Amino acid sequence: MLIYEYMPNKSLDWHIFNENQSMLLDWPQRFHIIDGIARGLLYLHQDSRLRIIHRDLKAGNILLEKDMNPKISDFGLARSFIENENEANTNRVVEYAVDGLFCVKSDVFSFGVLVLEIVSGRRNK
Repeated sequence: MLIYEYMPNKSLDWHIFNENQSMLLDWPQRFHIIDGIARGLLYLHQDSRLRIIHRDLKAGNILLEKDMNPKISDFGLARSFIENENEANTNRVVEYAVDGLFCVKSDVFSFGVLVLEIVSGRRNK
């Protein structure tokens, strides 16, 4: 069972894709959120005991606590690796690569898309 702490500011997508809420996010606050997500990914990819690839990084999976600090959530598709392992194969449909390989690059790509969404306030289509 996985238990999350209560996040009074809901998820990031509620703030950036809602016109009224989006206007309340100033640039320093947006940068703070981007920086927090980057630090979270760095922890998952390099600093934790196991290398963890999230594989589903999107605005709906970023929760905001009362001080607007971001927390990465929903690790349902996450995959952990041992020290020397860098990539793996999968047969799951969620993968981006045609040959079924996934690695930290997929999270980095998703992070880039997320940054564009945060800056522009528009969903990726």
